[in-house]
Amino acid sequence: MDNSYKKKNRIYGVIIIGVMAVLLFLVSRKGGESGLFDNQERIAVLPLEGEIITSRKWISQLNKFAENDRVAGILIPINSPGGSVAPAQEMYHAIKTIRDDSNTPIFITMSSVAASGGYYAALGADSIFANDGTLTGSIGVIMQFPVYSDLMEKIGLGMQTVKSQEFKDAGSPFREMNANEREYFQDLIADVYGQFTEVVSQERGIDEINMQTLANGRVFTGRQAQKAGLVDAIGTFEDARSALCTTAGIPTNSPLLYPTEPRRSWWSILKDDVTSALPGWESSSSIKLQYRIPY
Repeated sequence: MDNSYKKKNRIYGVIIIGVMAVLLFLVSRKGGESGLFDNQERIAVLPLEGEIITSRKWISQLNKFAENDRVAGILIPINSPGGSVAPAQEMYHAIKTIRDDSNTPIFITMSSVAASGGYYAALGADSIFANDGTLTGSIGVIMQFPVYSDLMEKIGLGMQTVKSQEFKDAGSPFREMNANEREYFQDLIADVYGQFTEVVSQERGIDEINMQTLANGRVFTGRQAQKAGLVDAIGTFEDARSALCTTAGIPTNSPLLYPTEPRRSWWSILKDDVTSALPGWESSSSIKLQYRIPY
């Protein structure tokens, strides 16, 4: 009886050890290529894609990479037309902080489009790579909102407004703006535009005279941008990866680490699909101040 009991205990012990080994293996595989017992340094890749609407989750992941001892460098592929002003500025400052306050080099690689707010964010990096045909630049600010007044008049609808002061309903889609309101919005645009050009001038070492030529809202190809001093080098994702590995002092074939994909609810999938079809539908405001190309 004792021998049978001991035999069962040994079997249970083997089973428990086997289960623990499997769990340990799964934990070690969590997070992509970065294993629990894998101390090899690697390059973290954090894509910045689509319209920039918010920055909180993206910056949180960026900081996690920067704090990871196994991350020797961070590579940010950008494919974005820009977006809201404040999130683009926050991304720039987050990238710049890592560049200035850590030993982790941070590079940008531009894909099809890295314009306006996408370019603004890139300015915080140690080095910016673009493809020959990348569309970048678009240094400027845009504010657009609809006007429904003619349509409402045709169908016999109107809007009554009671306001505390003159500019409280400035930009209302239910009427045409007046001269004072246009001047008011132009002042807002001028201030935010000045913030953009100051950062470009400071980060890229471009004087005021050349900024007047470059910062008129137009886009540049990657090759044009390099000649103008807006980017550092022409190259692909792999070129930027290789250069980053060299800067970080690790082999150029070092593994890449990507963010873990979060589980998506049915609502987030539906929302993303609708947003891609109708950009801006989710916004509660009809007025958006943006660093972005208008298409």
